[in-house]
Amino acid sequence: MSNTSGRDHALRTMGTEGNFRIIIASTADTAREVLAAQNPADHSRGLLADVITASLLLRLTMSPDYRLQTILQDQSAGRLVGDSHPDGTTRGLVQQFGAEPVSVGDTTQLSVHRTMFGGDTHQGVVRTSDGQTLADAVTGYLHRSEQITSVVRLGHRFDGDELAFAGGYIVQHVPGDDSADQSALALMTARLENLPAVPRLFDNCDGDTADVADMLYGPLEFEKLATNDFHPGCICSPERVMRALGTLSEDDRAELAASDEHLEVDCDYCATTHRIDPAEL
Repeated sequence: MSNTSGRDHALRTMGTEGNFRIIIASTADTAREVLAAQNPADHSRGLLADVITASLLLRLTMSPDYRLQTILQDQSAGRLVGDSHPDGTTRGLVQQFGAEPVSVGDTTQLSVHRTMFGGDTHQGVVRTSDGQTLADAVTGYLHRSEQITSVVRLGHRFDGDELAFAGGYIVQHVPGDDSADQSALALMTARLENLPAVPRLFDNCDGDTADVADMLYGPLEFEKLATNDFHPGCICSPERVMRALGTLSEDDRAELAASDEHLEVDCDYCATTHRIDPAEL
């Protein structure tokens, strides 16, 4: 088992009795790079960091070998996107439609998009409500769309303008039929209610996800299954741009190819400008 502190990663664990599965993620470096690339307004920075953490946790929970996007959207205000890939590449996007900030409330919805085997996409959507946090919305999504009893906690902390911490965890109950399972569920529920908020919990554990797991399980025994590393990055490339242009009609491609100027295509995620020679079309 590699070291579980000092870099962005998630620790996956399972209770020895099979009662619980817990995934703990430390995401500050990745979220920090996403914020630098997107440069969102102050009121969106913390929420975008949480969206990034949620995307990573949901992918490892639901489809670790496939791409997953988490989208918090308000039709009039805009949307925040977290995009997590199986090789660990993670990116984010802010699209502002109006002057009002995107927030969790009655006018927003949370959608989760998973790439499935064969390339098909599965989408689940839940409405949010006033008074909820993003963690509440993700918990509700897992319960209603995936029928998984879970507790999700997300958190971030800024030191001035600098994102100093981002991370979170998912606790999932694997139900059993015996009284011992009900006792373990009651114990876990009580522990979660009395634990500090995510930033304080990680601070108390010096950022070590293994120590956070110890705090979450308490007297319950568990096994460390694996760690999954991730990093900020983008999947855009000139080749992907060319493939996208290939979906245009023949007349549109011919018109672009006849131009004397290079075609410039900007990536909304990383702000890279790809210059395409018309001759390549």
